[in-house]
Amino acid sequence: MESDSQGMLTPRMTTAQRNAIANPADGLLVYDTDESAFYFYKNSSWSKLESENSASDYTGWADYTDGTYTSASPFVVGTTKVTLPNDAATVRDSQKPVDVTTFYDSTNSTITGRDGDGINIVIEFKARPNTASTTRLTVAIDIGGVVGEIYIRDFVLAKGNGVEHYYLSSFNAYTLNTWEANGGTVKIVSTASADIYDIRYVVTRTHKAR
Repeated sequence: MESDSQGMLTPRMTTAQRNAIANPADGLLVYDTDESAFYFYKNSSWSKLESENSASDYTGWADYTDGTYTSASPFVVGTTKVTLPNDAATVRDSQKPVDVTTFYDSTNSTITGRDGDGINIVIEFKARPNTASTTRLTVAIDIGGVVGEIYIRDFVLAKGNGVEHYYLSSFNAYTLNTWEANGGTVKIVSTASADIYDIRYVVTRTHKAR
């Protein structure tokens, strides 16, 4: 075929129709109308044809800052484990991947997951013990199900009553089925009363699920 005024239109179909093709031949090319993308078949699987810029869409970041708890009006944590509050009053997410609605859902206090995505999570806050004795904070991500808490971190407040400490934890995680279904909730508990405020999460996708 040769033309300088027309193009070739490949078969157009939904994802379900594409997956229903019986015994597709290697090299078969179709246009998936659900995903607005070309797919070709090779080595017993469908592969999506990506644009030049699509690789940069795989990664991206957003941060979510609580607007309720401040130094003057802190959240008080004690020996009962609770969810670390973050109402996401300030959100900067212009650089998040195009296919991610949000990394953090403030309506249920969960860091969202997609099946297979790799993410980096930064948890920041300030902590102020309400006792002169050494106080230990424990922070974890609870994804529920049979897995429960993961990425557990301890932080010691050793300088006495009323002394401000800066907490920062950064770790890489992967969000498989349980995380995708339940989300990841940041939990915190302390060996003694402590004030928590200026809470912030930064989430970066490091790998897009296949």
